[in-house]
Amino acid sequence: MTPGESRACPRPDSCCEAGGRVLGAISLPGVTRSAPEARAFVGRIAGACLRVAEDVRGDIDLCVSEMVANACEHTASGKGGRIGVVVAVKREVVRVTVVDDGGAAGTPHVAEAYGENGRGLLLVEALALDWGVDEARTGTAVWAEFPAALARMPVEPRCRAASATTRAP
Repeated sequence: MTPGESRACPRPDSCCEAGGRVLGAISLPGVTRSAPEARAFVGRIAGACLRVAEDVRGDIDLCVSEMVANACEHTASGKGGRIGVVVAVKREVVRVTVVDDGGAAGTPHVAEAYGENGRGLLLVEALALDWGVDEARTGTAVWAEFPAALARMPVEPRCRAASATTRAP
């Protein structure tokens, strides 16, 4: 595990529901430059633990970038807060969740195709098997699911409500 990574789950009630397994979680500063770090984190887990088709990896990268950017732009995470990224797997599906600090004026949604904003979630909707929005302890959790098979578990996977190790901005 690298600094900043944690197996602590910021939203254990959702991440582990119905037998799902959390493969990893990370807490990052709520800035857009965290998007590449979030993609790299998800990529490390995918490479180490999952069987994911190459084109699906590209879809996951794009969706992670969009979800992180939205959290940083539209919530308190982007005003000195943090975001959490959780990777979980259940059967043949991997779920990537981005948890923000809340404070958005509304619920994340897909905007009209020709609107000035909101096309990021249009991409998520088009590329993911499924996606959605849940309330989280700290704000909002936006998740997307993709086809993937669990190849092997990390050494000690855990989903616990302990606070995540954090990295300074």
